Amino acid sequence: MRLADFANAQVAITLNNPPNSKPQQLTAYFLRARELRFALIFLLLFFVMQFGYSASRGSLAEHLVIDLATVQPSVAAINLIAPDASAQAKGNRIVSPHGSLSVLNGCEGTETVFLLLAAIVAFNAPWLQKLKGAALGTLVVYALNQGRIIALFFAAQHDRKWFELLHGIIAPTLIIVLSVLFFLWWTSENASGGNEQKSAV
Repeated sequence: MRLADFANAQVAITLNNPPNSKPQQLTAYFLRARELRFALIFLLLFFVMQFGYSASRGSLAEHLVIDLATVQPSVAAINLIAPDASAQAKGNRIVSPHGSLSVLNGCEGTETVFLLLAAIVAFNAPWLQKLKGAALGTLVVYALNQGRIIALFFAAQHDRKWFELLHGIIAPTLIIVLSVLFFLWWTSENASGGNEQKSAV
């Protein structure tokens, strides 16, 4: 065999069997498996939490979440911002001489909380980090939703068009976007922390 033919044969073998093909295939397999695991756990947890809370309509749990944890703090904040509003909490309603606002099941932000919690639990991270992320994420979504309710109350008093726009498009979109940004920030912080621990070892 001529030297040129031997070299061409060696090149053909190398092209057909790249040295890193097996590790690359394993990496791709594990990445797909991790993504599938994340999706399955995320969907399962969100469904369980959402179904469980939806089944609690009219229960003490719903009363605590809506009447006590959502409406009453909103009323306190409204009266702090505008004492002339004279807002009062009556069950799931914010009532004032200028009008009222009802907070129904689904308006208290639990769906977004469930989405965020499911994503955090499904993410591959230490449980302590998950607990911290879940606690902080819940507070973030809660604060955002309280701000939404307060804004809706004042919008309903002054401009019905703005109320419809805030209620249907602006506020829900903003809360979802900020929740996604929080999740991305949390995952990046967790990943960097894991890398620091590995490099330290």
